[in-house]
Amino acid sequence: MPHFLGFVLSLLLCVNSFSAIESGAQSQASPPMILLEATSTLHGIGGYQSQLLLVRLTDDGKVEWDKLVGPRATERQTSSVSEERVSEIKRALGSIDESSLHGTMGPYHIYTDTSVELQIHMTVRKAEVAFSVINPWPPTEFPGHKRMPKDVRVVVCEIDKLHAQVADIPVTAMCKATALSH
Repeated sequence: MPHFLGFVLSLLLCVNSFSAIESGAQSQASPPMILLEATSTLHGIGGYQSQLLLVRLTDDGKVEWDKLVGPRATERQTSSVSEERVSEIKRALGSIDESSLHGTMGPYHIYTDTSVELQIHMTVRKAEVAFSVINPWPPTEFPGHKRMPKDVRVVVCEIDKLHAQVADIPVTAMCKATALSH
C-alpha cells in the first residue's frame, strides 16, 4: 500500500507541475497585435460630437467595430476575417510609405455643417503609425475635393473595405475601384 500511495503522490506532483508549466506558458503568450484601428469622430454644429469605432483588426483576424443602434447609441460588434484577408491587408499597408502619413491630413472633401475626423493607428513593418484624416470620403452633395495622396487613399480604402466586409454594408464609391471580392 505505501508503494501505491507514493505512486499516486508522484502522479499528482507531475500533473500539478504540468499545469503550472502550461499556465505559465499561457500567461507569457503575447496578446494579439493591433494591425489597423480607425475611429471616426463626427463634428457637428454647436459643438456636437459623436465617436464610432469603424474597425479594429488584430493579427489573429479578430475584428471589432461599433454598430449604430439608435440616434446616439452604439453596440460593439465582434467578428473575424480569414488569415488570407489579414495577409492582404498587411500587404496593402506594407506597400505604403508610412513616413508620408503624419499628424492631421486633409480636409480632402467639403462637408456641409459637419466634418469627419478619422483617427488611424496601425502597425506597418513592426512600426506603429498614428495620424488623422479629415473628411476622407466624398459627400454626395459637392463633387469638389482636394486630391488625396495615394498612401492615404490606400489606408482609408482598406479601412472602408474591411468595415464594409464585417458590417455587411457597401464599399464606398471612392474605394470600389480597388475593392476586393469577398
